[in-house]
Formats: sequence, structure tokens, C-alpha cells
Amino acid sequence: MTAKYGAQLPQLGSTKLFLTEGGIETTLVFKKGVDLPDFSALILLDTVGGKESLRECYAPYIEIAARLKTGIVLETPTWRGSSAWAEALAINDADISRLNREAVKFLQELRDKYESPTTPVVISGNLGPLCDACKSSAGLSIDSARACYRTQVEALCEAGVDMLSTLTLNNTTEAIAAAQLAKEKYMPIMVSFCVETNGLLLEGKSLAGAVTQVDKATGQDVVYYGINCAHPFHFERVLREMDQTVRQRLGDIRANASVKSHDELDNSDILDRGDPEGLSISYELLKALLPALKVVGGCCGTDEEHAARIGLKLIG
Repeated sequence: MTAKYGAQLPQLGSTKLFLTEGGIETTLVFKKGVDLPDFSALILLDTVGGKESLRECYAPYIEIAARLKTGIVLETPTWRGSSAWAEALAINDADISRLNREAVKFLQELRDKYESPTTPVVISGNLGPLCDACKSSAGLSIDSARACYRTQVEALCEAGVDMLSTLTLNNTTEAIAAAQLAKEKYMPIMVSFCVETNGLLLEGKSLAGAVTQVDKATGQDVVYYGINCAHPFHFERVLREMDQTVRQRLGDIRANASVKSHDELDNSDILDRGDPEGLSISYELLKALLPALKVVGGCCGTDEEHAARIGLKLIG
């Protein structure tokens, strides 16, 4: 199926910020009591009940965007949907392809229901990390990362996504591999990195260094970069000290609700929703630092309340 927007992504030329969803997986696990093996929502696409749970998560964000009369970028529930996760999810490569296609179809049906002239709905094919985002990926090569992403990328693109995205990456290897595959498919891609409490990627690389390295390796094929799965408290200083030319490349923010570290969140049995109003104020500060900001949403622990408050503060 042909992408609806493709090279003409509406968020790139919009005078208003676009919204994106909050923490779909944390909402499913902690608020809806849904079991997600290896934190993968991919398997929910195989059942009617699973799709309904996903629909209940996504729809409120589209409704918020509609009230704000702005667009929304919807990420497919495929964060752990690459071949690297097939064995852990007890599925095969054919299942990976089928479920990624189903994920796109699922969001296309939501778009058909909710999209309007004032609320364009962009469907983004979500590529997550190839191993646990909180663990080192040292030793991973670009070629092996390409091999792990290939089936997923082909399925998402053939099903009709408007763009691709990588979320929660802690290394540049996966980012370069994904960007190369996107270029082969003539598909725009957003790359979002995850930082630790010190504002650095897991293995010590700076955010600016990661963006610069990927841009150099790919000829600036990444349409814009993002930060996700970290609280603004952990990266606001980094942005203030960052060279303006690098800051101009950052267009997507999806922060965690909690100021806790990744280890603390991983070992917690309860959901830390943080302070929704405080988070929205933090986003105001981030907006002032990021002149090319295009899309705002949330990550772990955030839900529609966080999104609504952020939307009111930044979009009005």
C-alpha cells in the first residue's frame, strides 16, 4: 500500500506542534493489567481483545489532538517487533512480517475514523532497540543490525507507513543501520536516542556526538532526531550546552513521567506517573531551547493526562 503522506510529512511544515502518544506499553501493563511478554505489544495484534486494548490506548491521544486542532504522529505498536525479538516472543520471521503489517492496518483504521482537515494523522513505523535498551549493545555491527531490522522495515513500508522511527536507542550502530534501510526504501526516518540520568547515552557518548556521528555516516538522511525515555531533568542541561547547529536537528521529545533512573523503573512493581503539570512546565522550557521542535508526547509512565497538559501548554 502507498503511504498517504510519505515525503510530504505535514509536521515538517506545520506552524503548530504535532502531538504523539504517551507510554502505550506502561499504560497496558500498569493501568490495564495486560501481560506483555518482554514488554512487547506486538502480540496483542493477534487477538480481537488485544486490538481493543490498543484501541483504548491510542484513541484518547487522537481526540486530544483533535481538540487542539493539530496533527498527531501515531507510532505503530511494534517497538519490540524486529526479528531480534522473535525467539523471545515465540514467533518466527513470517509472524514478524505479518504482525508488523497488521500494526499498520490497525492504525490506518484509526486514521480513517478520526482524521480531519485540522487533525492529520501520520503513521510512523516504530523500530525499537535490538536488545534491552538499558543494556549495552557493544559488539553489534551495522550489518547485523540491518539484518535484524530488515524484515520489519520491509513489512512496515510495504503496508503503507508514512515514515519510520527508532525509539529508545542507546547507540549509534542501530541508528545508522535503520537509517540506511529507510533510505533504501525512500522512507523518511526519525531517530530518537535514550539518555541516562547523567544526560549521556548508556556507553558514555554524548547526545550531540551521537547525532553528529549518525549524520556523518548517513549524509544527514535522518529527517529529525528525538529524545525519549528520560525525564527532562536529565537532559535539559545537555541541551542548554549543546551547539545550536545540533539542537536544530532535534524535533521530537517523548519524556518519561518519572525522574527515576532506568534501573529503578525496571525494578519497580508500581507505575510512577510523576507530576503531570510539572512535566508540562518542563516541556515549555524544552520548547524554548529547541527551535526545530515538531512533535511532543510521552514515554514510560505518561498517559493522556500528561499529553493533554503538555498540549495545552505548548499548543493551546
